[in-house]
Amino acid sequence: MTIGSEIKAIMDEERFSGYRISKETGIDETYISKIIHNRINPSYLTLKRILDVLGYRICFEKVAQRKEAKPEFKVSQKKPRKRR
Repeated sequence: MTIGSEIKAIMDEERFSGYRISKETGIDETYISKIIHNRINPSYLTLKRILDVLGYRICFEKVAQRKEAKPEFKVSQKKPRKRR
């Protein structure tokens, strides 16, 4: 699963729109749309800002023990949301 697909699935589950994420993060709504449609990959900081709003955190894990194995992106468990 790609980063954009993961974010889209979380947005659907948590009932967040691109507009709401845009307003809460300050990231342009068209940029968020490009991310969730897998047209671009966000930087780490942009991804962190989006996932913080959604109540999730980033987790990296090594997929294989070979030298050429690269860490794989994964969204980990939901963390408690702050009440406003």
